[in-house]
Amino acid sequence: MRSWTGRVAAVLLLFPGVLAAQATPAPGEARPISLDDAVRLAHQNAPALVQARGAQRSAAAQVRRNKATFLPNLNFSTSSSNQQGATYFQGQLVPLQGNPWSFSNTISANLELFDGGQRFADLAAARATEDAAEAGEVNQRFGVALQVKQQYYAVLAQREAEAAARQQLEQAEQQLAVAAARLAAGSATKSDSLRTAIQVSNARLAVLQAQTNIANANASLTRLVGTPYAVTAGAPEDEPADAPAPLDSAVLARLADDAPAVRQAQAQLEASRASVRSARTAYWPSVTTSYSYSSNQSSSGFQAGNLWLLTGENPNRKQFSINLSYPLFNQLQRETSVVTADVQARNAEAQLRDARLAAQQSLAQALGTLGLAQERIRIQQETVVSAEEDLRVQTERYELGAATLLDVLTSQTTLNQARLALIQARFDARIARAQLEAIVGQDL
Repeated sequence: MRSWTGRVAAVLLLFPGVLAAQATPAPGEARPISLDDAVRLAHQNAPALVQARGAQRSAAAQVRRNKATFLPNLNFSTSSSNQQGATYFQGQLVPLQGNPWSFSNTISANLELFDGGQRFADLAAARATEDAAEAGEVNQRFGVALQVKQQYYAVLAQREAEAAARQQLEQAEQQLAVAAARLAAGSATKSDSLRTAIQVSNARLAVLQAQTNIANANASLTRLVGTPYAVTAGAPEDEPADAPAPLDSAVLARLADDAPAVRQAQAQLEASRASVRSARTAYWPSVTTSYSYSSNQSSSGFQAGNLWLLTGENPNRKQFSINLSYPLFNQLQRETSVVTADVQARNAEAQLRDARLAAQQSLAQALGTLGLAQERIRIQQETVVSAEEDLRVQTERYELGAATLLDVLTSQTTLNQARLALIQARFDARIARAQLEAIVGQDL
């Protein structure tokens, strides 16, 4: 009996070192990184933010393009041609007469004088689209920051889970040693040793699972920050998870009314309304003016550039015109455009209303989650202290023979659950705080 117990204890006590050596990542495999650096790198590399910045640049370019429509179009063209040989006329070849080289130069300009206000409406729509793109970039920036913080805190939570699993393993090994000693003394049964051996194995599996979860969380964090090397969360530098909200609910509610998502929806509504005004300008006539200056000359040889500048001759032609155009009937295209733009505007109004309600809903949920998580932290901290003391008492009673192993295992299970609940409460509180920042669009 003693020989069997000693061999089991020896194998189980050596087994953690073997498993840890297999599961622990090599030193330097993942570089520790602060939360601020992780967010900064993600802001640089996140595809969603790259696209948002691209949309912002495109919107700014469209604003410049709409401003340029108030300026005239300018065009310059020049051509040179050479014609030689003879033509067949009345049964004989007749040599070509005159200079073989001909030149043409034209400068033209045209400007739309009146278009019913479409250019002003299009410019207003472009500016509103630019505002929406800017708000969208801010919204994406805080959304990416939220994703990074969630994954960063997940790494910290898995580390806490590993530490809790190691504490569980240490206590299980101590219980195994006590059970083996009692079995050797004849005051316990073989079942106690087997049960404690199972507890040790489960604790080792919990350690391995936590290490695997850490590796997976590190990989997810690395993808979010976009670095070519693996990264991991550094030491937690943020304020305690059970710290109260930095602002009261009334201030946060006012900030939520001006959240990036709300500003983006508001700008999109303004762009839609401007598109409606632009579509209605089709019922007005358009007035354009144009001016052209051209010269056509011939020469016996090729002359680069404008020939009249070289020769002093000026065989030019000038033309100035003003045109008015009004489509009397265009197969209901104007009516369809107005209806389509009006529908889009109404949709934008509904989206703005929903964005405001969604911001308030998310704010209420995040505040509720934060408050609940902070209360859970306080309660679970007290529970962990009580469970640790209960396990200590039950272990001492078991050593003295005043309690059964089942009592010890029940206390151990309660302690393990309390530790995991505390880790989850801290994680939920950190995530809720990060969600508040993403909702209002500013760091709190």
